[in-house]
Amino acid sequence: MPGVIGLIPHNSLNHTSSTFERMLKPMQRGGRLKEETLLARNGAWALGRVHLGVYHPQPQLSTPEDIHILFHGQLDNEDALRAALQQEGCTPPAGVIALMDHLYRQWGTGCLARLRGAFCAVILDERGKTLILANDALGSYPLYWYTDSQHFVFASELKSVLQGRETRPSLNPQAVADYLTFGFLVGNKTLDPSVQLLAPGSFLTYRWDNRECVVEPYTRLDSLFHPWAGTEEEYHEELRPLFNGAVQRVVKGAHRIGLSLSGGLDSRMILSAAADNNVQLFSYTLGVKGCADEVIAAQLAHLAQSEHVFGDLDGTHLKDFVHHLKRMVDLTDGMYLTHGLTELLAIRLVEQGGYDVLLRGHGAELAKVSLAWPLHTDSNIFQMKKKEEFIPYILNRVNYISSQAPLNELFMPDWWKQIEGESKRSLEVSLAQIDATPADLCSYLYLVEHHRRFTIPSLELFRNYAEVELPFVDYEFLKVLWSGPSKWRDGTDIHRSIVGHNNMAMLKVRNSNTGAPGDAGPWAEAFYDKLNSLFKRLNVPGYRHYHAFDSWMQETLINSVEEVMLDPRTLGRGMYQEATLRKMMADTRAGRADYAYLFQILLILELWQGE
Repeated sequence: MPGVIGLIPHNSLNHTSSTFERMLKPMQRGGRLKEETLLARNGAWALGRVHLGVYHPQPQLSTPEDIHILFHGQLDNEDALRAALQQEGCTPPAGVIALMDHLYRQWGTGCLARLRGAFCAVILDERGKTLILANDALGSYPLYWYTDSQHFVFASELKSVLQGRETRPSLNPQAVADYLTFGFLVGNKTLDPSVQLLAPGSFLTYRWDNRECVVEPYTRLDSLFHPWAGTEEEYHEELRPLFNGAVQRVVKGAHRIGLSLSGGLDSRMILSAAADNNVQLFSYTLGVKGCADEVIAAQLAHLAQSEHVFGDLDGTHLKDFVHHLKRMVDLTDGMYLTHGLTELLAIRLVEQGGYDVLLRGHGAELAKVSLAWPLHTDSNIFQMKKKEEFIPYILNRVNYISSQAPLNELFMPDWWKQIEGESKRSLEVSLAQIDATPADLCSYLYLVEHHRRFTIPSLELFRNYAEVELPFVDYEFLKVLWSGPSKWRDGTDIHRSIVGHNNMAMLKVRNSNTGAPGDAGPWAEAFYDKLNSLFKRLNVPGYRHYHAFDSWMQETLINSVEEVMLDPRTLGRGMYQEATLRKMMADTRAGRADYAYLFQILLILELWQGE
C-alpha cells in the first residue's frame, strides 16, 4: 500500500532492521509500486515510503542530513509558498522536500498551517531527537501509530503497525459498536484498541529522549462555517473558478488521466471542468448491461471526446464472495463496508487503463447535502436549533445496519457490555467542540467522519494502481462552499450552475438518478423521477440500476455467512451466541428479516481477525 512508514526503538537497536522489514512487507504489493528506505547507522530509527512514482518520484531520504522529510501526496499551494518566500527575500529551493525543509527550519511546526493539499508528511529531526507526523486538514491519507515501552511505530497501513510490535492484535469493542451503527468507524480508533489514526488537520510530536508523545491540531474544519456576505449568484460565481481550478490543476502535465464516469451530476461536473482544459481524458463506467449509467456516460464521454470503456457487472465477481471479500479486507485493513462489491471490477478497469491519476467524484454530496446519505439533511433537521436535538435524531436515522437486529442476544454478555451505548459516545465526542447549526453538523460529520473513515478506506483499493484526486474536497473550494447558507448547498443548484457554465450540452443529458435532463425544473424533474423509478423497477434497458447486489445479498450471501460465521474457529472466539446467529440466518434466508449489511460486517471482522 503506498504511503509512509517508520520505527523508533527504545532499546534493542540491533533489531531495528529486522522489525522494519517485517513492517514494510504488507506495503510491498508489487506492480507499479516503488520504495525507498533509510535506517540510522546505529539503529536509532528507520524511515521509508512506498509510492507509484507519479508524484515526487525523486528520492526523498538522504544520509548526511540532520533533518529527514517524507512527503506523500500533493502540495497544492507550492507556487504560492515559493512566491511568499521570494517576497521575504529568500531564494526558494527546488523540490517539495527542500521546500518543506526550508519551511520547517524557519517556522518549526508552525509551517504546517501554511500547507494546502492532500498529503501526509514525516519530519525526523535528529538534532532535537524529535519525530513529527502530520496530515492535511481532511486526513486524506491515513497515518496509523502505536507506542509502548519498546518502541514507537507508524505507517500508512494498519497491518504494518501491527507487525511492528510484539503483542498480538485484539478486536476493539468500541470500533465494533461504531461499525454496527454507522457502517464505518468514528473518530481516530481502529479495529485494534491500541492503534490510533492521526486526527485530520493535526500533527503528532514524539520525543525519543523522554518518550513524550503529543497530538495537536493546527487547523479546524468547522472554522470554514462563516457567513457569506454576498448574493447566491455571487456565491456560485466564486465557486465555479475554484472548482474548475481544482480539476485543471490535476489534469495538467504529462500524466495519463482517468475518470470514473457515471450518469449522475458529480462526475459530470468534473468532466465538464476537465474537458475545458484541452487534455486527453480516459473514462470508464461500470454496471450491469443496459443500466442507465452505461447509456448516459457514453453520451457524456462523446461530448467530452473522452476515450471511454464500459465494464459489465455480469455477476461473476460475486461467485466467490468470501475470496473477494478477503482481498478487500486485506487492502482496506478491514475498515471498509462495500455497498455493491463493484470495486473489484473497477480496480481491474483502472489497472488495465494504465492511468497515472484517477479522478473520482467523492465528496460531491457536500455541495448537495440533502443527498449526503446517511448524513443528509431533511425537514426535521432544518427545524432543529440545538445540537442536543440533533444527536439522538441522527443516531437513530443513520443506523441502517443493525437497528432491527437483536444485538444484545447476538453477542455474548461480556461483549455486549463493552458495545452497548458506545456509538452514541463516539458521536458525542466527535461533535463535542463543534458549534454549528444542525444542518451544518450534517456536512461536518459527512466530511470529518463519513468521508475520512468510509471514503478514504475505499480509495486505498485504487491507490495501488493510480494516484486518486477528489476535486470536490479541494480545501479552497470547501472554504467558499461552507461559507454559504446551508440551504444554498442542499440541492443540486451548485452542480447545475458549474456544469451549465462549463458545457451546457452536458447539462441537457438526463441524470441517471432522476431520469430528467440536468437542467430540468422542479416540476419536470418530479415527473421524470416517477417514470425513472418505474422503469428501474421494470428493469427497462437504459434505465436499470447499475448493480443487482441487493437481490444477490438476499439470495446467496447467507451461504457465505454460514461458511465463515458457523466455523468452529469463529464460534470459538466467544463473541457470538450461536443460537441467535443461526436464527438470524434463518430469518434472512426466509425473508422475515434483512440482516445483509450486518452479516457483511460480521464477515469483515472475522476475516480481519483471521489475518
